[in-house]
Amino acid sequence: MVIDLLSLVIAGAVMNLAFLGLSAFTWLRARGSAHGPGYWFAGFACLTIGMALVALRGNISDTLSIIVANSLIMSGVALKTIGLFRYTGFQDRRIELSVAVGLTIATALLAIYTLAQPSLSARLFIISITNALLGALSSYCLIFQSPATLKGHTRMSLVFYGSFTLLYTIRSARAIVWDQGENWLQRGDPFESFVMIAVIVLLGGIAVGELLLLQGRQEVSLEQTAARLGRSNELLQAEVERRTKAENELLAINRELGSTQKEIMITLSEVVEFRSKETAMHVARVGEYARALCLAAAHPEVEAALIADAAPMHDIGKISIPDEILNKPSGLDAAELALIRSHTTVGFRLLDKSKRPLIKMAALIAYEHHEQWDGNGYPEGKKGEAISFAGRIVCLCDVYDALAVARPYKAPWELPRILEYLRSQRCLMFDPTLVDAFFLHLDDFLTISERLKDV
Repeated sequence: MVIDLLSLVIAGAVMNLAFLGLSAFTWLRARGSAHGPGYWFAGFACLTIGMALVALRGNISDTLSIIVANSLIMSGVALKTIGLFRYTGFQDRRIELSVAVGLTIATALLAIYTLAQPSLSARLFIISITNALLGALSSYCLIFQSPATLKGHTRMSLVFYGSFTLLYTIRSARAIVWDQGENWLQRGDPFESFVMIAVIVLLGGIAVGELLLLQGRQEVSLEQTAARLGRSNELLQAEVERRTKAENELLAINRELGSTQKEIMITLSEVVEFRSKETAMHVARVGEYARALCLAAAHPEVEAALIADAAPMHDIGKISIPDEILNKPSGLDAAELALIRSHTTVGFRLLDKSKRPLIKMAALIAYEHHEQWDGNGYPEGKKGEAISFAGRIVCLCDVYDALAVARPYKAPWELPRILEYLRSQRCLMFDPTLVDAFFLHLDDFLTISERLKDV
């Protein structure tokens, strides 16, 4: 049974429309992620138009149905070949130029053997050998130019391009001995019918293969992205560990600096107290009293710790007072009293230049620990809450401890007398809320007194 070639060509044109749609889907999926699918889509467009023109043979001129139609078909195959090279990342302008020159020569020869020296045998050979060479070039690209990561995704396309090449190679050889006349469509040669059916099947396979190639590219891209993310995560983890280690080391250094800073401050305070014939335990007790009173007044532990660490420096300004005045057993005259009182401003000036929170707090305490709630203190005569919380805290703690120990100008007081005095100075020298907190937690202060008593 002879199959009508015209029917096959029409069927091929219709099928190519479907392949064109699949190729458009491939191209749209690939936009921005892979090179090549745009050429594949353009190739199917040329194939579809070319087959449609062949199907119109007899209704349009030979120039359109033979020369233009077959030039479009060969150009469609060429575009697919170039698309493969672009897809694999191998872009050689010499190959693209060679393909363009080959198509130009093939088109010129088609024109000669259609218009000047009509020969169906020559035309079949030109078309077949051109398609065979393009199929071979596509196969070469898939075998030798595909990246190793994509080899597993090129097998299907390689099978169809290889079969395409073999089919047109056989057709080229057969065209040399063609003796079936000059009317290809009307002759109804069985082999040509087989070629048309095979070409339709192969083009469908190529369309599917191109979609699989794109899927393979995207899978490889995802795998590479995952690998890069994995490496990035490893680097990030290493950086996090490095920074964590550096931060821990920095925290340790800061703790060490803070500890050293406190030791220096306490040592300086002890030097001052030693000059004024007071024991080193006085500054330690004032610091612990300040901590206990802060907590008793419901202040945060962090602020309590800062005040407690800074409190031992409250009398650092006495370093500027001469020993004969600092340790004078009898009353002071007005000039001597003014000099003694200057230790608050001297201490403030010594410490206030620092930007560190601990030193800044110590400067504030040194300046305000002799201010009184009723405004009768010094150096500014501040009143009530105009005095800082730390200044009010250390004022009470310093007086409490000073009354309990011997000074050059007085003997130590007994505890009942001290407590009575503190009560009497509520709302006068001391913040009333702090006095109340002191008596509510008196046992804590007595414990500190016992634990840090003079030896």
